[in-house]
Amino acid sequence: MLFTLGIDSQFGTLEGVSTSLMDMKLFPNVPKEMITGFLCVSCCVISMCFANGAGSYIFQLMDSFAGSYTLLIIAFFECIGVSYIYGIKRFADDIELMTGSRPGLYWMLCWKYISPIAMITILVASFLELASEGSSYPGWNALTGTTDRLEWPHWCIVVAILLILVSILWIPGVAILRLCGINVIEDSEPAWFPSAELRDVHGIVPHEPTDVEISLFCIRADGSEGLCCPTYGPREQPLDEEE
Repeated sequence: MLFTLGIDSQFGTLEGVSTSLMDMKLFPNVPKEMITGFLCVSCCVISMCFANGAGSYIFQLMDSFAGSYTLLIIAFFECIGVSYIYGIKRFADDIELMTGSRPGLYWMLCWKYISPIAMITILVASFLELASEGSSYPGWNALTGTTDRLEWPHWCIVVAILLILVSILWIPGVAILRLCGINVIEDSEPAWFPSAELRDVHGIVPHEPTDVEISLFCIRADGSEGLCCPTYGPREQPLDEEE
């Protein structure tokens, strides 16, 4: 079971990387099979560093930094992007169109307030603990036959910082490139979403924000929202009003 679970996780991770490379058109003339094979061979070669005598320590270094801080930071900015930039009402409208069911107040509160506060609290507590107690790892002491807490060497701290930055620098990097007029992925065709068809299928009518939603999520009377700037355009009018 553990073997099949690991293989299943590798399939999902590998497909995410290979699909991103194909969408970015970095290698337009290379077949996807060759890109996938190159990724598999490269990951296999890199994984050999975990199979030597110090492999467990390398794993602890990556698990302590690359697999903890980066995930919290990325998830935090995802919540900020969805709730405060894209708009929580707009996001809820999209979910209702795709599933036919509108998210409740609990989920909207989690996305806009509870989850960001929880993640930023965990991040601040982690950085405070790291600053006060330092970063250490369990190392085997062959003389005493026990496991001691040892401080990471300075070069390991540099590697840990690079592991964190290589993942999170894409968030401001892509935003800066877009501000400069550079698109990482060119839009090959105009965006399209079958909103009218989905409304007919699910029998959805335009949602009017309740008084609770207006007070909790800072939704304005014209349908816009956002603490700093409106991120959601004027609500759609029925066809009879437009005519």
